[in-house]
Amino acid sequence: MVEVLVAIGLIGVGLSTTIAALTKFNAFASQSRNATGAYAAAMNQIDAIQSATPFTPPGQIPSVLTLGIQAPETVKIYEDADSNTIVSGRRTTTVADVSSGGVTIYRATVRVNYTYLGRPYSYSMETLRASD
Repeated sequence: MVEVLVAIGLIGVGLSTTIAALTKFNAFASQSRNATGAYAAAMNQIDAIQSATPFTPPGQIPSVLTLGIQAPETVKIYEDADSNTIVSGRRTTTVADVSSGGVTIYRATVRVNYTYLGRPYSYSMETLRASD
């Protein structure tokens, strides 16, 4: 009888450990999925900055390269169609003139801030854009 109780106890410990590990793996997967979504939202803005034409300051400057902090915009980080879960964030773009040696160069910093399960997260990317 004691052997049976010990065996049941060991099985219970094994099952609870397995469930805890699977739950932690799921949390890591969720965080990674959201980080990938934030990366995509930032990269979309970087792509828009790199491909905006014509860029010949001081005359022709695309709106995406307006100097200063642009108004934050809401972006979708992740959407689960099955559970209607939507994680959204705020994307802010800051453009600064870092020209040097007669060459016009703008530095753009794109930051995506979002909250998931009550914790704040932030993802940031930078790029340089020289005049055409």
